[in-house]
Amino acid sequence: MSRGLVAASVGCWLVSCGKPPEAPKTEPPLEVKTYAPLGSKADSKSPNQAVILGTDAKNGSTILPLPAAAAKASVDAMFVKLAPKPSDIAGGMSPVKLSTSPNSDGSVQVGIFEEFAGGTGPQWRAGVWVSAFVAASTLNKDLTDFTFSATSGGYIDGASASGLMAAGFLAAMTGAQIDPNVTMTGIINPDGTIGPVGGIPEKLIASTDKGKKRIGYPIGMRMARSAKTGEEVDLEELAKQHGAQAIEVADVHEAYKLLTGKVLPEPMPVDAKDMALDPGTKTALDAKYKQWQERLATEWGAILQLESAGRLPPMLAKLRDLSKAYGEDAETLHKKGLFAAAYARMLAAWAYASSTNQIYDVLSKVQAGKVDDAIATLAKLENLDEQSAAAFTKIGALRPATMGGHLQMMAAFRSALRGWAFRVFAGGALATTKAYLQSLASTPAAELGGEKTQAQLAALVGPTILYVKKTFAETTLAMEQLEFEAATDINYMCSVPNVRRLATSFSSAGAAGLNYFDTLLVQPFAEGAKISEDDARQRIALAEPDYLVALMASRLGNAEGLVKEMKDKWGETSLAWGLFSLAGSELAYFHAAELIAKYYSLEIKKGEDGDITGVEHEKAFANMLESAERNARANAHAAKIATGNIPVQAKLAYELAMVERDGSASDKLEALSQYWTSSAFSQTAVMLARN
Repeated sequence: MSRGLVAASVGCWLVSCGKPPEAPKTEPPLEVKTYAPLGSKADSKSPNQAVILGTDAKNGSTILPLPAAAAKASVDAMFVKLAPKPSDIAGGMSPVKLSTSPNSDGSVQVGIFEEFAGGTGPQWRAGVWVSAFVAASTLNKDLTDFTFSATSGGYIDGASASGLMAAGFLAAMTGAQIDPNVTMTGIINPDGTIGPVGGIPEKLIASTDKGKKRIGYPIGMRMARSAKTGEEVDLEELAKQHGAQAIEVADVHEAYKLLTGKVLPEPMPVDAKDMALDPGTKTALDAKYKQWQERLATEWGAILQLESAGRLPPMLAKLRDLSKAYGEDAETLHKKGLFAAAYARMLAAWAYASSTNQIYDVLSKVQAGKVDDAIATLAKLENLDEQSAAAFTKIGALRPATMGGHLQMMAAFRSALRGWAFRVFAGGALATTKAYLQSLASTPAAELGGEKTQAQLAALVGPTILYVKKTFAETTLAMEQLEFEAATDINYMCSVPNVRRLATSFSSAGAAGLNYFDTLLVQPFAEGAKISEDDARQRIALAEPDYLVALMASRLGNAEGLVKEMKDKWGETSLAWGLFSLAGSELAYFHAAELIAKYYSLEIKKGEDGDITGVEHEKAFANMLESAERNARANAHAAKIATGNIPVQAKLAYELAMVERDGSASDKLEALSQYWTSSAFSQTAVMLARN
């Protein structure tokens, strides 16, 4: 009987039931090529393929075919609708249509559209920019190689969908289909890591109510706080209760796999030992370390004299203690052979010690009734423009003939730009402080020495002189980088038009990030303090130097004063202005991302003294650091394939990150920043190599 049924089935199949079902098609293996340094340019710039560098242990690179025409993808972005009453807080979903197409005219084209007027907020719009940028970088492409668009079908704000959109853009760019039963939440970071966000329990419930079966969330956030109840919720258990699965996602590659079921080729990380500095760089750093060590010893001699004369004011005592701590750390790191970290610590120790002495000098002169002498002391600090101009001029005069030379020039410009940004702030602060001192000219000597006057003066003089010292330290660092970051590697001459195009890409993304930060922190602060947004920016810049740098660096094209003088001197089509612009736009982009991570994604906590004491998402932060460390080594591998070397700047930042990673909450945040800086220099090397 069984045989009869089998025979009947076979007969049906052969005669009347049509062809047998086709076996699933197996995709042919992707082509893997080995490139000589600077040899991947033609393949990387081809519009119908992507070259993922360093995808195997033998330094092979994978060729990934790309659609030749426009492609579309649809994702469902989760959000939390906040309300005055906790019981009214709920999650929601908004459909987003994504599209990409090859772009041949070299312009930045990122379009953001709304089906309903006012449907998207500035935070969500900034997320689209960063998503597009990361998606292009992941494929070893420039932002200008594609046209991107994102259309929201509802009302949504916040950056928590940026990880989803980055993976969605990648799906469109590679022609992969997105599983309609899948979605995710998490902020995308510049190196492709996925950062923590809030309200995930409410988002998860909303997504399962709409039929989603697999929901991705940032790695380390299995226990997430409910926006409605404030209680910790196990996301995986919550998903099971709603017939779904919650899945941790570490970076954009895992996000892509979650959405499409496909594996996107990625660079293999180099071994950690490959990130070690070469002997020549160590020797040069050691020499600079010893020079700063001698300068610190001189400052400390003066501080010890101050202590013997009496008790230091609280602010000066804190600065003194910081100098001592950094100096001791520098010595420890130096003995371990960690010369980059030791040098950075010694430079910081000097800045705090020198600030302590100069602040005390001003305060003591005022206390003695010598207000004119105090003003004269501040006047001596007003040669900051000369320092910045000298630095810009010296760096701009370089004519690099190697890849390492171009990166060295960019690194020096970055430091000089930071110094210039601090100089602009310090210049205004010096004028304000001098005006305040002049107002004290007729004040009785007894009142000048009183605690109230001294406290007010310290609050004004202290930050002013600290910014002066920051200016000097960063400007000096820029000059010294031309010595200890010297690299002898492959001959290379960049295309200035392509460098300017890259600068425009970073500038656009950086401006979006800064706009996001303004809505996140600046505007609420201005409204709460009942001050203008410009005043709010000034106050925030005092506490967040990176915000000041990002703000100034994002406006280089329209800047007046010294920057305009340099632009006119070099010429807008010069190599110097091109690398200067690229260095500034990268600073704006990455600093904006760091600020968003601190204040939105990780949610930093501060003590009464304003110092950072921790972050809300500790476990997620630990996983972010781990992913960022791995990505720094992966990007280093890509740079090594593209140029023949791992950039010395990437190695320097990596060493700093590895040291900071085991420190305080503030140190850990600095470690994350340094890992991103390491990745940034490697990515810049790759970008220059393909352009």
